[in-house]
Amino acid sequence: MVALLLASCGGPAHETRATHSDDDASASPFVDNKGYKPTSFTDKITGEGRPVIFIPGLGCPGEMFDGIIKHLDDRIEAHVLTLAGFAGHKPIKGPLAAAVRKDLIRYIRSHRLDKPILVGHSLGGFIAYWVAATAPDLLGGVVVIDAGPALNDNDVETARTLRNAWAQAGDDELVEQIRTAYSSMVTDPKKMEPYLAAIGESDRHTIGDAIYELVRTDLREQVDKITAPLLLVLADGSLQTLYKQMVKPIPHKQIVVLPKTKHFVWLDDPAAFEAQLDAFLKAHEKT
Repeated sequence: MVALLLASCGGPAHETRATHSDDDASASPFVDNKGYKPTSFTDKITGEGRPVIFIPGLGCPGEMFDGIIKHLDDRIEAHVLTLAGFAGHKPIKGPLAAAVRKDLIRYIRSHRLDKPILVGHSLGGFIAYWVAATAPDLLGGVVVIDAGPALNDNDVETARTLRNAWAQAGDDELVEQIRTAYSSMVTDPKKMEPYLAAIGESDRHTIGDAIYELVRTDLREQVDKITAPLLLVLADGSLQTLYKQMVKPIPHKQIVVLPKTKHFVWLDDPAAFEAQLDAFLKAHEKT
């Protein structure tokens, strides 16, 4: 998504290469903290069954997964997230993806979720890789939608340019940037229309800083720690070769490219995506 956003668009953050310690995420199981409430995302829980956590992409509301949740009906307990600062939600200070990674591990433990499946799109997929590498025994599976564990161009000037293009946009300019960028990520712009207003309520500094963080954080040396089975569903675009190369160290993976789809693959071809998700959930049922 970052490359597409840069092409479409023509607050201070870190100016050095991002580094993070995983000690805070694994030091305690947090199993007794039932009242824990994350600050980096909100959740909507529906249904009963296998816990499946949905993490949307940059600026996107959790409602973008409504069609998938309806398809899965009552087969799963769906935990649908919306990240802080996106779609009208209150922003937080500090790197967002790192905060979500930490909060989500704690969330899974405090809710006593037994081997949940993570489903993440774009930025959400990047976070799913990060959680799976940090806490490999916590998950029952990971579904990543059109995302890799890094970007090929992660230099600081690219990060600054992207961040500033969004963080410094005026109100009218931001609305037009969002419409242009996100409508280009589906084969039929009408499919994105229901979500543009919510995306447009995102905090522009959060979008800019999240892009900066994503550009500057490289997980490629961590993905070999991912032991949960992974399904990588890719758009039929130019980045598929790069993403396939990046996930080679992951031992238990399946990679699928859905023909004639763009970045929001499940909006472009719902039936094909749902079939892949159904098969993955069936293949990795809890025993």
